[in-house]
Amino acid sequence: MEASGPDLKSPVMKVFKFLFLLVLGLLIFGTAGYFAYELFIKPGNSEKKEKATDLATPIPTPTPDPGIPEFNRLKSLQDAGKLAESRDGLTAWISHYPNSTLLEEARRRLGDANMVLLFQAGGTNVVSYTVVKGDSLARIAARHKSNAELIQRANSLPGINLQIGEQLVIPTLDVSIELDRSAKTLTLLNRGAYLKEYTLLSCPPASSKTNSLVSKVLDKSCIAGNKRVAFGQKAYAQGEKSILLVQAPAIVAPIPVPTPASKETAVTTPPTATNPQAILPGGFVLSTGDLLEIFPLVSRNTPVIIK
Repeated sequence: MEASGPDLKSPVMKVFKFLFLLVLGLLIFGTAGYFAYELFIKPGNSEKKEKATDLATPIPTPTPDPGIPEFNRLKSLQDAGKLAESRDGLTAWISHYPNSTLLEEARRRLGDANMVLLFQAGGTNVVSYTVVKGDSLARIAARHKSNAELIQRANSLPGINLQIGEQLVIPTLDVSIELDRSAKTLTLLNRGAYLKEYTLLSCPPASSKTNSLVSKVLDKSCIAGNKRVAFGQKAYAQGEKSILLVQAPAIVAPIPVPTPASKETAVTTPPTATNPQAILPGGFVLSTGDLLEIFPLVSRNTPVIIK
């Protein structure tokens, strides 16, 4: 009698076959689903991929400023007191590297050098003069188309009195002013060339009629004790100075706030970077130190361009 194999058509075998196929399907599709979840769905995997991509992509190296070596050399010259050489070098450097990140510092350093060299004996901005009998600063200034205060400053005179035989340098400047409202700067020029730039603390908005204005200095004013004082008078040094312009607001400095006698009389004013106890008046406002530096350099009819 022959042995017979398992009956594949029996109910038990059918169930076994179904379970086997089910387990096999779960293993195949479950494993694929797990890896798909890990690769594409699991939170953080996309970030890891992005980070891996970022790490694989090289970060571009910023292009070095080509003007740095020469600028550092010129800084060293200026710091060593070689102002004329550094001034000439900075002038050429600014022209050659107008887009440098160091441009602002270069202009500041050039301005500082220019102001020190402005009245240097033997320079192109002064002539020599020997005081004779009957001379005064006002007479000498009129004779040389200068101004008395400028001559006093150029020679570091303690007062207005002169001595016969005294050697003076007489400034022969041709100064003009450019006021830029958008940049909030005042640029001083001498014979059209850059002399120095100053920061405006505030300035009036542009007129609705025109965005630029050609003006000039109408007068220079000094007020002490609610009275106008002239150069040479005792109160002149401590007076509040302003430069009056034709058809334009004046160039002024912040107004100091006196210490109040009590809390009831205290004045609430917005502080400024240069003077926390000051009021910013209307007009083109410079720091007090900057205005005092500019004040002797300008005279009536000094050209002014307002942008």
